[in-house]
Amino acid sequence: MQRLRLELRAETDRSYDVLVGRGVLNDLHSEIKRIGRFSSFGLVTDDCVRPLLAEQLQTKLRAQNIHAELLSFPPGERAKNMETVLQLCHQLIARGFDRSSLLIAVGGGVVGDVAGFAAAIYMRGIPYIQVPTTLLAQVDSAIGGKTGVDLPSGKNLLGAFHQPLLVMSDPNVLASLPVEAKREGFAEIIKAALIADPELFYLLENEGAHLLDNASEMMETIISKAADVKCRVVSQDERESSLRRILNFGHTVGHALETASQYILTHGQAVAAGMGVAIRFSQKWAGLDQSEAERALKLIQGLGLPTSLPGDIRSESILSALEQDKKIQGNMCHFVLITEIGQAVIKPISVDELKASLDKLKQ
Repeated sequence: MQRLRLELRAETDRSYDVLVGRGVLNDLHSEIKRIGRFSSFGLVTDDCVRPLLAEQLQTKLRAQNIHAELLSFPPGERAKNMETVLQLCHQLIARGFDRSSLLIAVGGGVVGDVAGFAAAIYMRGIPYIQVPTTLLAQVDSAIGGKTGVDLPSGKNLLGAFHQPLLVMSDPNVLASLPVEAKREGFAEIIKAALIADPELFYLLENEGAHLLDNASEMMETIISKAADVKCRVVSQDERESSLRRILNFGHTVGHALETASQYILTHGQAVAAGMGVAIRFSQKWAGLDQSEAERALKLIQGLGLPTSLPGDIRSESILSALEQDKKIQGNMCHFVLITEIGQAVIKPISVDELKASLDKLKQ
């Protein structure tokens, strides 16, 4: 088991551990007791994860005198909205949850975002922990305290920074994930490697597509290394005022693609395509060597992810989504690029240059 530490230096009482290891959830009860005393407990999950894992965790917790109540909602990105959050808050009120209650988010990124946002606003903030059940959530969304929901006009436009007390990532729970869902997570792992960890990139490059097999002995190491990138960046810049923006590598165009496709494109597919754009832009504006660009694109493609823009989404739609997502300010878009594998920079690009370059990529 790896115990990573996300240090929030300004307020050490909000620093927390990120645990990664096979079977780590067997220690969920002891970790809960270690981090504090709580008046009540709520296991927040979706209707898909509920029978697969959440009900088992509830039984195990109750055997340890932690009587957690199950609260669930429909799965998928369409449930990531204010209506779901409000329904969850109404359930908390009806069940007598107070400021000393603890929420336990058991699920993928949508569950973590919804439960975290509800925890952030319920009674002006209650504690919660993250138990991510998808690869994408284990390496990215469960770590760092970003919570929120979507609006029709864009992703994550309503939200709050609200750090969990603990993150517990067990690679064993990924066994039930389909291969496509694992590819989603590898988009974020590749991102972490490209912006901050060349050693992780070489590991991914050497291990290849068989990493999609959950039995791979390297999964725990890969998850830990990607999670460590997130911890290191957030520790230095919790609220994305400077350094944390590098975590948006591939996401600038990626989020716009999700919005422009009306969320038909999955997050992993959109981010992968967004990284393809960012890698090609890095050659043009950040001096990325062609051989390194080719290696990066080959790695993404080798894991079954796209590196090109969808042909049916126009550049104007992408730019419109970027404006709605507040990525364009004063006719400039601040784009995360890489100068080499493992080194990110932020480059302002004018809207005119951006449109011309997007149009060229689509030709």
